[in-house]
Amino acid sequence: MSQLRWGILASGNIAHAFAKGLAGSSTGVLVASASRSLEKATKFAETYGGKAYGSYAELLADPDVDAVYIASPHHLHMEHTIAVAEAGKHILCEKPFTLNALEAERALAAVDKAGVFFMEAFMYRTSAHTQKLKELVHSGIIGQVLQINVEFGFQAGKDWDNFRADAALGGGGLMDVGTYCVSFSRLITGEEPVRCHFEMLAPNGYDESAAGLMKFPSGAVAHFGTGVHVNLNNQAVIYGEKGKITVESPWFCKGKITVAVQGSEPEVFDYSGDETNLYTYECDAVAKFLEAKESPYMSKADTLGNMRTLDALRKSAGLEFAAELKA
Repeated sequence: MSQLRWGILASGNIAHAFAKGLAGSSTGVLVASASRSLEKATKFAETYGGKAYGSYAELLADPDVDAVYIASPHHLHMEHTIAVAEAGKHILCEKPFTLNALEAERALAAVDKAGVFFMEAFMYRTSAHTQKLKELVHSGIIGQVLQINVEFGFQAGKDWDNFRADAALGGGGLMDVGTYCVSFSRLITGEEPVRCHFEMLAPNGYDESAAGLMKFPSGAVAHFGTGVHVNLNNQAVIYGEKGKITVESPWFCKGKITVAVQGSEPEVFDYSGDETNLYTYECDAVAKFLEAKESPYMSKADTLGNMRTLDALRKSAGLEFAAELKA
């Protein structure tokens, strides 16, 4: 098949990361990018190639663009997903998909009506590393999963000038890196949680440092830590009846997966030598499943499940966003 022609909507840090990954893909090519100013778009295009547009509408009107990577802030994802779908372009949208499940439902209704591809951009889900981890868990090598301990947090600094530090716009750890922990736990169990609890330190209205608990129908319990003002180990351990699986780098997929079964020597799967850019895996996943209109790595139902879990966690802590759509 011919290469998928990509456009990138917005030009922040995550857009740069995606453009670098796309450059290493054999399935896609960057043909256009758009920012809120032509100056920013031009600078981006000078680095990565393609046409530059000073408005998102111009990008969506370009007939040479087949698919759009939405790299805008969380609170704009519903609006931008609907606009891209109505333009007839395929969609890869940065996580979290929206601010709540209601927004996700409305945006996905537009996707279904347009008949375009959609995937939420959890790049770790598309890697060979994560596929191996799923294979190991589902093989039953450690027996039934009993507990999951997982972390993703970083120290941005108290003077962080970023929308992720804006309580009204969905700022904080849960809706940024915490979404990975929720997604990971649901991936490992293959279930939706039946009980959720979230505790946070939020002196400025957004969760700076927080922890959550999810209980699943099988009885498995997932504990997670997250935050944008706390450095965590950013690792995962999956405990089963027969042993455990330790994942050194669940988010960047470059480390070791160690399986320790009781009575046996640990077995190590080392992905530190995998030089493939995670965003390249992601680009290739879109091309691979384009005709199916969604990817098994992160299906539309999976995205809705993740958003509903995030809603439940926030509800337990009384965490609301002024910008989110209300029923």
